[in-house]
Amino acid sequence: MFLLPALLSLAACSTTGPANPGPVVSPTGIVYDPGVPPVETRFSQTATLYLRSGESERALELAQEGIEADPSNPIHYFLAGTASARTERYAKADSLFDEAERLYPAYELGIEPERESAWAEAFSAGAEAYAEGNLSEAKVAWQGAVHIYHLRPEAHRNLAMLLSDDGSYDEAIEVYQAALEGLGRLPATRVLPAEQVEERTEARWRIEESLADLLLVQESFQDAEPLLRQQLERNPGSVQTRQNLAAARAGQGRRDEAAELYGALLSEGEMEPAQLFNLGVALFRNGEFVQAGEAFRRLTERRPHSRDPWFNYVNALFAAEDWASLTGAGDRLLELDPLNENAALVVARAHLELGDEAEAVRRLEIIDAAPIHLEGIVLQPSPGGSTLQGRMIGNSAEGGEPIRLRFTFYHEAEETGGETLLVETPAPGDVKTFEVPHATRATGYRYELLNQAP
Repeated sequence: MFLLPALLSLAACSTTGPANPGPVVSPTGIVYDPGVPPVETRFSQTATLYLRSGESERALELAQEGIEADPSNPIHYFLAGTASARTERYAKADSLFDEAERLYPAYELGIEPERESAWAEAFSAGAEAYAEGNLSEAKVAWQGAVHIYHLRPEAHRNLAMLLSDDGSYDEAIEVYQAALEGLGRLPATRVLPAEQVEERTEARWRIEESLADLLLVQESFQDAEPLLRQQLERNPGSVQTRQNLAAARAGQGRRDEAAELYGALLSEGEMEPAQLFNLGVALFRNGEFVQAGEAFRRLTERRPHSRDPWFNYVNALFAAEDWASLTGAGDRLLELDPLNENAALVVARAHLELGDEAEAVRRLEIIDAAPIHLEGIVLQPSPGGSTLQGRMIGNSAEGGEPIRLRFTFYHEAEETGGETLLVETPAPGDVKTFEVPHATRATGYRYELLNQAP
């Protein structure tokens, strides 16, 4: 057998095929089909000289003339691809290299180093642009890196991150998939040491996780499921992966299988508050209202003073038509969120269903007498703290009346402080937005109406 000499590499810049043709074998044991061996021409010889002297534009012109003169000679495609890569025409270089390998498969041994070298240039340019805050330039550079070389995942991962941040989820999915395809192959020119093989395996796992998340966002549940099953094989105890797998099965209409997974999660021990919340939401969406209520009930135990867990718990009880439990939970919700008209209506409905019409009417009278109603309240993290945003709707108060609202914030069960909001009421039926900043990261809140005058 014949090992393709280093002459194929432009480190030596010679591209002539072997004088005594025979099977070409890569260092990794690939035996290449003979194809059409490259033959030196006046175009290739001159282009090689220009490449050696760093004049890649002129080398590209000559290589292209060689292609026109003899389109069956792979040497011209190889040289044109190299010149294109060195002048950052990565998509063009990719197609030219592909054609060179189609004609002469053993050219992979010369092309692979050129691809990797071009990748390194493009990746570094993207990293530099990203560090300077120039995201559009970083994206262009990493797109070039992705075009020219698939066997390293760093540029793919960074590019997919930028695309995801822009909301270009379909493009990001394609980039992640290309990265996995590249990680499924090994270099032809060298045998990787064990530590690099391990690094590539770990990179593949991370990319599979990111890809599965995006596929779930795009509701590509069938494509996400095999990735999630692989994740679960690696980490059987992962609550998040099991929730995601259940969501993927529910999204495919396999609600019984999803319910079994959700039920198993709910029957287990302690979960983090975020996991309980996600589980409750997933169960609710799957129509498992009783189990969703149990998840949210547990969350109220972890965050007893926060409005949102009680709001979700009440909604699950309402969907499950558990009127007896709803009355108590609804009372607690109205302690934390007293100007919420919808919450008051739900509690009144529960009393009505239980046959207590007088109490239902009393609840309606209380909320009808409220000076304003609050709705759409959202607690979000902000730099160095948290911000509460929402809407107030004018009700019984005349427009322009001053009122004070006291908002108390919590991190889990611990109070982190409070803020007082002084506002003028909107006219009945009118809507006014409000915002309450808080200097600490909070996971929950409650509020109360102090009075209707400063």
